[in-house]
Amino acid sequence: MPTDPRDPLAAFDDAVLGRVARESGVEETRLRRVVADHQRGVRSLPGVDDIVYEWRRTLPYEPLAERREEAYFLAVEPSVWAEFLAALEVTDGEGDALRAVHREQFAASLGADAAPDADGDTSVVPLVLTRP
Repeated sequence: MPTDPRDPLAAFDDAVLGRVARESGVEETRLRRVVADHQRGVRSLPGVDDIVYEWRRTLPYEPLAERREEAYFLAVEPSVWAEFLAALEVTDGEGDALRAVHREQFAASLGADAAPDADGDTSVVPLVLTRP
């Protein structure tokens, strides 16, 4: 993982990014850019801490699985991802790879069984937000 906490990729393992790039067919440099752009986009909204606070206050369930120094690990509704992907203007393949990076990083960080969709239920899906 990058060590600079301001780095938008600080919460993501190089091995996860590389593996998802190979498996998805998205060039690793492009995938890293998409992941970083997504993280920057969240930071430009009300901010990472603020958006997590709002989701925790307004969603009918607890979205926060774990908070660490480098990241929030969340379970969000698929509609959250749809909004993020629309804002990023990525291809379907890039969007799938981005979501896969989040799913794989969530599992690598918290354990495969900890991912909100580990049991096949996709009513909530993983989201990892790097803390600035």
